[in-house]
Amino acid sequence: MLEIALVYFNCRGLGECGRLILCYAKVDFKDERITAEQWPELVPKTKTGKLPVLEYDGHIILESNAINRFLAKKYNLAGKDEYEQALVDGIADIQKDFMYAVAPYYLAVMGRGPGNPDDLKKEHLDDSVARFFPIYANFLKESKSGFMAPGGLTWVDFVITEYLTTLHHFDSTIHENYNDLKDYIGRVHNIPQLKNYYESRPYSKN
Repeated sequence: MLEIALVYFNCRGLGECGRLILCYAKVDFKDERITAEQWPELVPKTKTGKLPVLEYDGHIILESNAINRFLAKKYNLAGKDEYEQALVDGIADIQKDFMYAVAPYYLAVMGRGPGNPDDLKKEHLDDSVARFFPIYANFLKESKSGFMAPGGLTWVDFVITEYLTTLHHFDSTIHENYNDLKDYIGRVHNIPQLKNYYESRPYSKN
């Protein structure tokens, strides 16, 4: 029997896309959620001192997007052909740029970085939203599929909607001028294969 374990903290963060891919594919896997108390003891046992880690059939796979791409290729969520896969990979890199831009505000809000969140909000959240939300809206419009890629649902939809959900927890008005993105989140959350998971997963602000 194929043994699969996804090891990450007890939050959504960088591990949730992998969980969603496996749940969508209806694959049995161990969802190993590490607590803050367990983490110090586990750090020396990891190769990089970071999570997530995917254990797949005796192989160890590191780094979130490497895990996401590996699982997406296994379970047909990478894109319909090599060109669409390249498009999806590019959008994932754009998403990473968005996260980096917001990071100083995000870390301050979470109590893990310097500065006052109120002082950082305009430059790092508001200005970043004004830059990146139209990019996502344009990909949706061009795809005509309701998802980021023309061929339909891919792993990058999970990455983006999870991050947009996190930002909504920080600022509930963030999607007010972007109904297309609000509808997009709802569309992903109502995918039949995932509806039960979304409704039953542990609450996490990030």
